[in-house]
Amino acid sequence: MAKILSFLMCAVLLFNLAGCGGQQSQPSYEENKKMVLDLLKTDDGKKAMRDLLKDNEFRQAIVLDEPTIHKTIVQTLTTEQGQKLWRQLMNDPDFSEQLAKTMESDNEKLLKRMMKDPGYQGMMMDILKTPEMQQQYLDLMKTKPFRQQLDKSIGELMATPLFKKQLTDAIVETLKKEQEKSEDNS
Repeated sequence: MAKILSFLMCAVLLFNLAGCGGQQSQPSYEENKKMVLDLLKTDDGKKAMRDLLKDNEFRQAIVLDEPTIHKTIVQTLTTEQGQKLWRQLMNDPDFSEQLAKTMESDNEKLLKRMMKDPGYQGMMMDILKTPEMQQQYLDLMKTKPFRQQLDKSIGELMATPLFKKQLTDAIVETLKKEQEKSEDNS
């Protein structure tokens, strides 16, 4: 940003020196400002600004520092006009998707940290224990899609070799106990 201002001030100074010739009077701030703005509105001024913005060194020089970005975002979010702008942006599906993608890994890390936090866990348990949430879970369990998924999951579980072995072992153990009881009663 400082380079842009320096560039513009140099342009105005050169313009003044070339245009004024032998005059000693300096133009006022308002005159300088008007000349700079007029210069920027010309095709040459616009082209010069585009060329400057294409220059990597210049672009790196005008990158805003973190405190400036923070201050700008806070000021933008707290004004009524800024809040209206953000609401409009968030209603744009493309913008929302891009924003979500850029924040996805950070949000995932934050959620994982929060899930390990005992205070957060306690709040989640309190929410899950509320009668309203329990009723929602019961209503969900009564739905046909939930029951179909549950049937599918149980079927897949029962088809696994490990489950079959555990079931067989449990049946054999139960039969042995029943046989021992009947031998003891005889």
